[in-house]
Amino acid sequence: MSFQLRPYQIEAVEAVHEFVCTQEGNPAVSLPTGSGKSVVMAALLRKWREESPWIRACVLAHRRELVLQNSEKFHAIYPDCEMGIFSAGLGKRDYKSPILFASIDSVYKKSGEFQPFDVIMVDEAHRIPPSGEGKYRTFIAGCKRFNKNLKVIGWTATPFRMGCGDICYKDHILTHLCYDARVTDLIKDGYLCNLRSKVGEHQPELSEVKRNSGGDYKLNSLAEATNNAGVVWDAVSEAVRIMNSECRRAAVFFTVDINHCKMVHQALKSLDVNASYIIGKTHKDQRDAEVQRFKDGRTRAICNVNVLTEGFDSPHIDCIVLLRPTLSPGLYCQMVGRGLRPHASKTDCLVLDFANCIEEHGPIDLLGGEPVVMAVCQECRESFSRAVRVCPKCGWKIPKQEIERLGAAEAERKMHGKDASKKSILSDIAEVHKVNAVYVTRHRKKGKPDSLRVSYRCGLSMFREWVCFNHEGYAGQKAREWWRMRFGRGTEGGIDEALGSLFFTQELLEWTKTITVKRGGKHISITGYNEALT
Repeated sequence: MSFQLRPYQIEAVEAVHEFVCTQEGNPAVSLPTGSGKSVVMAALLRKWREESPWIRACVLAHRRELVLQNSEKFHAIYPDCEMGIFSAGLGKRDYKSPILFASIDSVYKKSGEFQPFDVIMVDEAHRIPPSGEGKYRTFIAGCKRFNKNLKVIGWTATPFRMGCGDICYKDHILTHLCYDARVTDLIKDGYLCNLRSKVGEHQPELSEVKRNSGGDYKLNSLAEATNNAGVVWDAVSEAVRIMNSECRRAAVFFTVDINHCKMVHQALKSLDVNASYIIGKTHKDQRDAEVQRFKDGRTRAICNVNVLTEGFDSPHIDCIVLLRPTLSPGLYCQMVGRGLRPHASKTDCLVLDFANCIEEHGPIDLLGGEPVVMAVCQECRESFSRAVRVCPKCGWKIPKQEIERLGAAEAERKMHGKDASKKSILSDIAEVHKVNAVYVTRHRKKGKPDSLRVSYRCGLSMFREWVCFNHEGYAGQKAREWWRMRFGRGTEGGIDEALGSLFFTQELLEWTKTITVKRGGKHISITGYNEALT
């Protein structure tokens, strides 16, 4: 293959291939926004088509932009393979191609009109409902009538669904998370752009906002708190001041509803910012034109209402402005993720939070883990973990009195049963978590021997450790002790023996009831097993 995959992309391809060949059920892959899900999908399809030319596959997405993006990436990686598109939004309806890229809205009632598929891939797989019918379930069930051995593979940046938890579990369409890449690892290795954040001085009052059945804010109720001319002007003017001071050239503003979006757009124009806006009702031709103007640098900012959260690829984005409060970690991740792609014109992406999102969800690099209590610099408004105590941007230190006050406030929240971090002010306090699932995969790093990456799912949190069977010295000794502790015997096969056993993950899960973790800044280490929950 002439196209050069990144190490983690190779790992993801191998993890899915190994799962499909050795295990029952349907796997999912979690890759952060900007890490190249479409590349991995294309590489996997090419691998399978070259090994088994008869294979037929359908790649589903819920937006035409994603359908087009996935198909273009596949064509770039495998130009000799026949492929087609079925999407009303793109004006194409191909019934016969062996590799089909399709919009779920266009095909969900047409499963019987295609030749049987061997594989269905679902992009943004967190959208598959956990129960009931729905378009994805309708189409997949219809396709299974013609091929009972159909494999479904899910791809997402957020392997959980608000109000439902993990998207992979027994009796669900997706049963196992077979690969999960960390944002921090990809930023450290230079594959994703570093993120910084500032919390605005002006935040909406959300205490009286009602919630919907899914657990997020009701839009009508939320709009009452945000669609105020004074609130909008204060937030937008502060955002523009910061953008100007840091020479930010490409900003995406996330807003609550159409009225809010127009108010934000008008405020930007009043501040001499060349900006545009798009909403769900914007005609697709105009939407494409506005997006292209932004990508070309002809507009500095683009406002949207739930349009640019998925399938929007513009690597030069160097500023994300959050004006849309949400209780959904998935939506928060999608909004912030628009700035993760690296670009030659930027050294980092600045996230400006005027929606209480960082306070609610914590830093993006720990999303899905245990919540982290955040602090805001009194000098420059940079946000950072309270456990760090020192602003990484300007060096301001949290006063001792403020630490004590925040600690007392946190204790008060816990006494009254409100949502609060389970963590101490200091990050080195051990925490015990119940283990719900275990996943293993081979981990490769250039210049070093392979290791076994073991991931533990604890509720919505994921913790990892690396077992270095192939290393010499202390690391190899610890790996052998790790194995002997669990299985009561030595191992000669190491990683190959572990991955070659159909029951390895099941045995690990049966042995590992709890794990004990400690944090050191952003780093997390597993320090114990099977200790009592506190």
